[in-house]
Amino acid sequence: LVAFLEDHDEFAKLQSCGDVFAKLARVGAGKRNYAMDVVNASYPNNLLRNVARRAVGGHWMLVVDVDMVPSEGLREAFLALPRVVDEGTPGVLVVPAFEIRHTRRIPGTKTELLQLYQVGEIRPFYEELCPRCQAPTNYSHWLNLPVGGPLHVAYEVEWRDPWEPFYIGASSVPLYDERFKQYGFNRISQACELHMAGYRFLVLSNAFLVHKGFKVASEFHAQKDAENQRNKVLFRQFKQELKIRYPTSPRRC
Repeated sequence: LVAFLEDHDEFAKLQSCGDVFAKLARVGAGKRNYAMDVVNASYPNNLLRNVARRAVGGHWMLVVDVDMVPSEGLREAFLALPRVVDEGTPGVLVVPAFEIRHTRRIPGTKTELLQLYQVGEIRPFYEELCPRCQAPTNYSHWLNLPVGGPLHVAYEVEWRDPWEPFYIGASSVPLYDERFKQYGFNRISQACELHMAGYRFLVLSNAFLVHKGFKVASEFHAQKDAENQRNKVLFRQFKQELKIRYPTSPRRC
């Protein structure tokens, strides 16, 4: 990570995943990987998210997991979007997330996504494992929006527990709480704070993200439930801290 930050211009010029892996192997030669030296080292998801945010340098950022693929032309379409969240109440632009069967090619456009959805080859993200985690996105409404035209804000939704949306937001949005590690509550904690801080959640029309492969319980690591339980306790504490941080907010998580 440090090597990437120090040499990010060269990384940006790489053309393929193979080039990236080769570059990482070269810069990592002789360096110590703490995760390989410590038994059961907890993966610091939110710490790394904050490091990445600080390294971006721009005004806008797409909050996305490393295994999610954005729709074609999302960056260019977003840059042409009127700045609807720059004035008045702060907001984030929600990008609906889906998961696709392993054997299928990831769609680039909403038209392609709809065709796959109609035959059951693509579905809302986490639909089997935790439907409530993405339900506020209102997939049925999004799927029935007219296709085509410039990217725009299609509708606004209210945040509800346990929603953890993927979004495009300003670099000024609250940082992730770095106490959350491994599996569970690491992204929802930040979404909860956005809600408490008064942010609006605006869903984009034709933009989307896709995870390769359906999420199923049998493919998770053995410690997932124990990690989730530990972070659940931390999340309860975190919500109490938010009441102190935002004492005048009428919202609750």
